[in-house]
Amino acid sequence: MKKLLGTTLALAMLLPAGANAELLKNFKMGGQLDIQTTSARNIADFATRPHPTGTPANNDRLGHATTRVIVKADWDVLDDVHARVTLVKGAEGSGGTSRVYGAAAQDLNTIQTQTLVQEAFVKIDKVFGALDVTAGRQFFGEEGDLIAYYGPRNNYGLLVTALDVFRADWNGEHMSLTGIAGKTSDTTVAALGNVATDLRGLVASCKGHEMIKPTVYVYNMVQHAAGGLGSPTGKNTNLWVAGAKAKIMSGGFSSHFEFAKNFGEDRTTAQNTNFKGWAFLTKLGYKADVSNVGMFNPWGEFGYGTGDSNFDYAGNNNFQAIATDYRPGGIYGRFDNSAAVSLGQGIGGFGGSSNGLSNRIIWGFGVNMTPSAISKLTTGVQYYRYAFNRLPNLANGQRNSRNIGSEVDVTGEWKHSENVSFKATAGTFQPGAYVADVKGANAALNPAVMLAGDVSIRFY
Repeated sequence: MKKLLGTTLALAMLLPAGANAELLKNFKMGGQLDIQTTSARNIADFATRPHPTGTPANNDRLGHATTRVIVKADWDVLDDVHARVTLVKGAEGSGGTSRVYGAAAQDLNTIQTQTLVQEAFVKIDKVFGALDVTAGRQFFGEEGDLIAYYGPRNNYGLLVTALDVFRADWNGEHMSLTGIAGKTSDTTVAALGNVATDLRGLVASCKGHEMIKPTVYVYNMVQHAAGGLGSPTGKNTNLWVAGAKAKIMSGGFSSHFEFAKNFGEDRTTAQNTNFKGWAFLTKLGYKADVSNVGMFNPWGEFGYGTGDSNFDYAGNNNFQAIATDYRPGGIYGRFDNSAAVSLGQGIGGFGGSSNGLSNRIIWGFGVNMTPSAISKLTTGVQYYRYAFNRLPNLANGQRNSRNIGSEVDVTGEWKHSENVSFKATAGTFQPGAYVADVKGANAALNPAVMLAGDVSIRFY
């Protein structure tokens, strides 16, 4: 893809002016610059004081600043065929590496190696007279989505993911439909018995009503097995996620309700099981404009995702999403399980890093305030509590506490303009009784703390 992009740009420069205009017709460039600064302590081990034996040293401190640059190029290949290529520099994961501030300057070879093509697709208008078809690598979904999101994330390390799919969109007067079919992983075309993962989905949304915006969806993820055809190890894992959600707005009141259910067969274990998990998420908020004081926005949310408490293969009750981006909380959400550093990763058997609502009960509340005299500034305070839904019985018949911990954050955001913002977050995560159980008696147990500042510049 790098060679393809280079060849295209080279042709654009070398061909005559008329041909150049047709090659990159209606060319547009956009993107975003994200700067993430993080100072944190005890994120991985919840321990400040030295260990009595000196091992581990409990030197769990972070202090980094990184930058992510996303550049999108759009142009018309034909009147009804459009193309996009998106380059990303400075994201952790998927082969990318963030350059931290204070590191040595990078030469162009290093920059090229660390610049990834995260989108490369064509979009064809009105196939069969009704469908807009997009084929290739692309972003999908909305940030914060409970079930499926592929795109730029603001977690620690600024991860970026994308999806290789065919996508078809139909828009009617009162309804829109989106269907996808593609892969999240695969091997080379010469591989036999390749272990690939397929993803298909259908999303239907009603439109035209200002107060209520309902959506229903169904996704199917198939993980191909490596064993021989017809053998127990050759049966595919088949996960279905079906659900419905709705946004309701009336005056200053806003709400979000979502319910999702799993179906299908889990064949990743020695004995086949069925996916039986489900999840529920609700968010409520109210905006009150107080004259000569400012805008107040109290809010609350509650999420419930089922879990398993036994290992007898009676059924996989852990709720499974496709690629969740539900990451509430400044610390819990920033250091999720896909971040460069995840919450509690230094504690063996912790398993409490953010993973959406899979085996979780999460609730929180807070208030945001925008003063009338400083309309570009929004401040807020929030509280969250996190717990497992179910835990397995221990050998002695007892059970660990389900309480993962709680978090308090104070935020401030300066909206310089529509496309430029500065945000600061100060937070503390207090580990719960579950962490104490896992670490054992006499182990150090201290809260995680963080001070972060983020800058976002969008130039679409």
